Amino acid sequence: MLKYFRFVTVLAGVSLAMAAALPADAGEYPDRPIKIVVPSGAGGSTDTAARILAVNIYEAIGQPVVVFNKKGASGGIGINYGINVKPDGYILMEGMIGGHVLHPAMNKGAGYTPKDYTPIAMTQMNPNVLVVRDDSPYKSVKDLLAAIKKSPGKLKFSHAGAGSIHFFGIHLLLKVAGLTKEHAIAVPYKGGKRSMAGLLRGEVDFHQTNLVSAIDFIQAGKVRALAVTTKKRLKLLPDVPTYTEVGYPEVDIFGWRGIIGPKGLPKEIVDKWATAIQKTMKRRGWKKLVTRVGDIPRYMGPAEFTKLIDADFKRYRQMAKDLGILVE
Repeated sequence: MLKYFRFVTVLAGVSLAMAAALPADAGEYPDRPIKIVVPSGAGGSTDTAARILAVNIYEAIGQPVVVFNKKGASGGIGINYGINVKPDGYILMEGMIGGHVLHPAMNKGAGYTPKDYTPIAMTQMNPNVLVVRDDSPYKSVKDLLAAIKKSPGKLKFSHAGAGSIHFFGIHLLLKVAGLTKEHAIAVPYKGGKRSMAGLLRGEVDFHQTNLVSAIDFIQAGKVRALAVTTKKRLKLLPDVPTYTEVGYPEVDIFGWRGIIGPKGLPKEIVDKWATAIQKTMKRRGWKKLVTRVGDIPRYMGPAEFTKLIDADFKRYRQMAKDLGILVE
């Protein structure tokens, strides 16, 4: 944990030093430093993703990029700030599925929907993985679903709160498998780490979480991975099948991060950033750092990224309605 803190601190220091030391050249956009709002606290995975991009993109964008944090309300405070700035490209946001999609999907009072911002580019993804304890009798998704079907309301799963990707992921699996939300008991915990701890302690029977939260436990043999949400098998887990392989391709959810701007951001600025991000993602240093924090590099341009966000929002809003957790 100390090494991770030092890693993030170094990234923050480099970003600030660049902003202080490098002069702005007047002319076409950008002619001064750019700020990226992170709608979560310093040191977290979204903050780290923003800082990794900030220290690598200078050459491609032509100006220093400074990261600052505005946390609170499941990302809502920072995002409401970021969508209401002047759309001139000098204040952008680090996008994340939790704050930009899941929070407004289940909260009509969030103050925004995807219509209120401009997706620029996705930079990385974090797939989800279904896990059970190493001593679990369930060796496959088929085994687990058969047990759930045989004894409705008996098996339990942990999640990081109603509306989290952990929560939606399991309910999506139940739905496509022809089961109802009553077939398994949802046990909430405060955060992903505690959700995993609940599984390890035997308080629940299964858990679905992002890869970065599960990989160490999988590799240590403490939990068994039953399926991943990617279309192809992961290099890190070559023996773990995808949901598509086991007959449930609809369970294709994954976390993502990227750059998002306010509504009305000019196309030329969107395109300039999309191009700069593509160039930056080819840098060996960027790839190494992103992989180091557990994400998988994955580029999506403005059109594809917008389509993904819109589809995600519609899916999770409908699920929130079906599950009775939509906050009016």
